[in-house]
Amino acid sequence: MTVDLLAQPPFTPTDPAFAAAWQRGLEVLQPTASELEHGLELHRSLTVCEHYGFLPGVWSERAMASYLSAGDGLSYVDFQRRQSYLRTADLAQSPETREAFLAALRQAGVHGLVLPVNDYGESVTDAIVRIAAYRHLCLEFSDSLFQTTKADDLEGARRNGSTGLIFSLTGLPLFGAGEMTDPGALLDWVEIWYGMGVRFMHLGYNRRNVFADGCGERNDGGLSELGHDLIARMNEVGMIVDVPHSSRRTLLEAVAASSQPVIASHIGCQAVFDGARCKSDEEIKAIASTGGYVGIYSIPSLLGDDGDLNLMLRHVAHALRLVGPEHVVISTDLGHNPEPPQPLPQGLPGGWRRVAAAGRHKFKPEGRTSLEHFGGSLAWTNKPLITVGLVKLGLSDEAIAQMHFGNLKRVLDAVRKGID
Repeated sequence: MTVDLLAQPPFTPTDPAFAAAWQRGLEVLQPTASELEHGLELHRSLTVCEHYGFLPGVWSERAMASYLSAGDGLSYVDFQRRQSYLRTADLAQSPETREAFLAALRQAGVHGLVLPVNDYGESVTDAIVRIAAYRHLCLEFSDSLFQTTKADDLEGARRNGSTGLIFSLTGLPLFGAGEMTDPGALLDWVEIWYGMGVRFMHLGYNRRNVFADGCGERNDGGLSELGHDLIARMNEVGMIVDVPHSSRRTLLEAVAASSQPVIASHIGCQAVFDGARCKSDEEIKAIASTGGYVGIYSIPSLLGDDGDLNLMLRHVAHALRLVGPEHVVISTDLGHNPEPPQPLPQGLPGGWRRVAAAGRHKFKPEGRTSLEHFGGSLAWTNKPLITVGLVKLGLSDEAIAQMHFGNLKRVLDAVRKGID
């Protein structure tokens, strides 16, 4: 089916940066005219949240120049620091980069975004550098972007056309956090991160750490005693326990240990695809029993072979059958990633130049063929088409509103009430 893009309701892209992905989304989804019109109008009228994802990326001359000056000796840690700072703090340096960033936010129509502010295994310093970069963005784009910890602020963001950021940690940064032999000093950092605005935190990332086992471990030991202490401290402070990368036993033990709602912010359903990051029906129901929610991601290789928007919606539909719209949200685990500029500047470090030259194709997983999250149906800027997909599933407007914002508000409010 070919759809005339310019004849469609709001969110139909006129910017060629988003048009190809939008057209692909329509071809995959195959909505009727009434489904498309209703879904897009609904998306425009609702408070819409990205329950776990990333801000749009923009290539800039200043960032390129920084890599040029670094030479081939740029370490992985330095690369991550430059990427997190220069590709955020640099966005306001020119009208072109500024407009490209805001255009992607407008196209997605997102009023709230749960934003990871560290890579697991990074030091305390690295996490603070990233937080500083995002705080800088909020200052530079004060009319369009702000940090918050309150769900009610996101409803205000819908009214004034801005986006609120709620910080999430991909596990507690350990290096530089104090003596590992002093668990009390280590756990005190929970309050410090809370004071910086962090409201969600993973127990770990795929592998084993001092708190818990991840979903990538062969032998599942669940929570450690220190992990139980960590959950108790998070409950006490008001930080939400997030278990998307946790092992089965860790997840179930966390649910039993927590006095507050537990979430699995970005997962798939094992019944649809038996992947490492997909949760069983038992785990999904256990999360719902706490008053929490599960978020379905949009990464093709984690949804199944050749994953596209329809396969993502199959995962959503399965979760809905298990626990209902009160406990399911959308968490793409993506951001907008434009193609790098062409031609690439001469003199880039060799390894980095090869990565940039490959563009989106560097993200193609071994054994997979789908690139639907880069310029395809699962592109981050196609968020309005996810709402159309939810309409196609037969959900009521009230259920869709709950999935886009109501569940996040319930959990944030419940945890805030629990510590007041």
